[in-house]
Amino acid sequence: MGVDRAELRKGLAETQRFLLAHHLPSERHRCYSPVVFGRRVDVCARCLGIYPGIVAGFLAYLFAPLPANPTLLVAILPAPALLDWSVTTFRETRGTNAGRTLTGALLGFGYGLGLSLLFLESVLAVLVVGLAYGLLAGLLLSYSLRRFE
Repeated sequence: MGVDRAELRKGLAETQRFLLAHHLPSERHRCYSPVVFGRRVDVCARCLGIYPGIVAGFLAYLFAPLPANPTLLVAILPAPALLDWSVTTFRETRGTNAGRTLTGALLGFGYGLGLSLLFLESVLAVLVVGLAYGLLAGLLLSYSLRRFE
């Protein structure tokens, strides 16, 4: 059984708009939308901070002196992004893309530092932090989906 190339192309064409911005059109205000080569390109504002933040967190682990308790830093840094997302999801406020990018950078830094601690030093407390945030974010997301159905 081979790959149906036409179906694959159709699927890629349908999903390519979500490559840099995973928001529905009604939430595109959460994106930067520069025009590149005559085409509008939507880029998620928070993700624009997350990815460089991951690199910065990893580089900080490798080259900067770590605080006495880096796991505490990993536990604190994602909080502003979760708080910002919660406020803009459950209240009548839109927030700002600059705020999303900043909180995304903090979140990404926490990811990069946390992954470094987990994989290079086997600090298992980082898993507990990740599971706690994952559970909280999942509960909030579930609540938001039920609330806005």
